[in-house]
Amino acid sequence: MKKLKDLDAQKTNELITHILEEKRNGYLMSSCITEKPRAVSHSMVSNFNDYVKDNLNIKDTVHLKIQSRLYKKFKITADLVPNKNILTQVQFEEFKQKSENSKFRFWDWFDTNCENGYCSISKPIFNEAFNLAYVQIGTVCGRLCGGGEERIYKLVNGKWIEKESLGSWVS
Repeated sequence: MKKLKDLDAQKTNELITHILEEKRNGYLMSSCITEKPRAVSHSMVSNFNDYVKDNLNIKDTVHLKIQSRLYKKFKITADLVPNKNILTQVQFEEFKQKSENSKFRFWDWFDTNCENGYCSISKPIFNEAFNLAYVQIGTVCGRLCGGGEERIYKLVNGKWIEKESLGSWVS
């Protein structure tokens, strides 16, 4: 189990680093990133696990459960994104409370502290061979400004490539 988690951590780091580099002038160009995915949307499907399982051709249900658990627990850390300001879940709760109890205005704070908005990236969900991955990315650039995508990445000759976009959203 530890070996599997170590491989997952290695592949997660590789793929997120690749995506951040690849999209530094697109969805992920903002100076802030959320600790947990916020600027992403789940597919409008009745069963997310079945959706991912089908798109990654996962046969092993235990593997899928482990991937799902890791996906839910995942948080972006400073070692993964050293050049971005990480917005934590605690900060978003504080923003909400301050907005309800005072004259604090999130969008004013946002405009001052997050150049080009904030972005989000999910933990990749991998197939059993760790050569296919499902990822969600997105950005919020203002009150009614943002976009995101669901993607499948494939590992080819040691490099991650975008295999397909499963869907996108725009605001």
